[in-house]
Amino acid sequence: MKKELLKVDKLSVNYGKAAILRSVSVTVNSGKIIGIVGESGSGKSTLIYSALGILGRGGRITDGTILYDGIDLQEISKEEFRRLRGQRLSLIAQNPMQSFHPVRKIRKELQELVKAHEGISVKEAENEMVHYMEKFHLHDPRSILDKYAFELSGGMCQRTSVAMAMVLRPQILFADEPTSALDVTVQKQVVEEMMRLREEDGTTIVMVSHNMGVISYMSDEIYVMLVGYIVEYGSRNNVMNHTVHPYSKDLIDVIPKMGRPALRKVRNEPINKSGKGCPYCYNCVYKTQRCEKEIPDIREIEPEHFVRCWNV
Repeated sequence: MKKELLKVDKLSVNYGKAAILRSVSVTVNSGKIIGIVGESGSGKSTLIYSALGILGRGGRITDGTILYDGIDLQEISKEEFRRLRGQRLSLIAQNPMQSFHPVRKIRKELQELVKAHEGISVKEAENEMVHYMEKFHLHDPRSILDKYAFELSGGMCQRTSVAMAMVLRPQILFADEPTSALDVTVQKQVVEEMMRLREEDGTTIVMVSHNMGVISYMSDEIYVMLVGYIVEYGSRNNVMNHTVHPYSKDLIDVIPKMGRPALRKVRNEPINKSGKGCPYCYNCVYKTQRCEKEIPDIREIEPEHFVRCWNV
């Protein structure tokens, strides 16, 4: 039976006067891997930072709700939110070096994490982290704890950051472009290790990426974002094999395939950032005058498949 862990409903976020998220709704069920894909500036990272309560300076929620396990995250105190982060909600940063303090050894970072969250001793935390590091095929993990992050390769650092994120056994692991700084071989290792966390520990994962290939490989459900809107979402099969929105189709077309040269561009014309009309209308061969003037609502076109388009 599905258990709804996270419910984002009609969420809008501004940085200053700029609208970054526009009435975004996402449902995350227990044990699922949710993939959120889009180009830089689509709002995908803002979405997960909103759920973690770390929007940063200038960011503010202007509308909508975020419920975690029935708790309204906008109504709890900063201290309650801090306890949730790490214990129940955890983050893998885009740049693995950003996960660690530049002048603290990793063991010290782990000790600071334990101090911030009650319920586990330093020794238990070290054993738990070593357990995950061994799962991730890191050689001599206890010696890695006594290193600084800059002493590790990118792949080692990223796998160590995933292990750190898992120490307190969070219910939801948020991953912000966790493979973008890695070479292809290490990308594959990190992706497979994250998927193994779901299979072996039941960890729910919300992953954002510009890479449709990675998202399609990992995810049970896929949300496609463009300039703050969700333009298509549904099961992996529906989004990948019954693609409807022209932007989603273009993202899929740039996935490298054997036997053909890789396409370099997602689009030919600028996207429409005005907030009036479909954001992809200038690139769509099916566009009408209505597409340029009115933004369509997102609607279900078949079970587990939703799209924001006038022409479906």
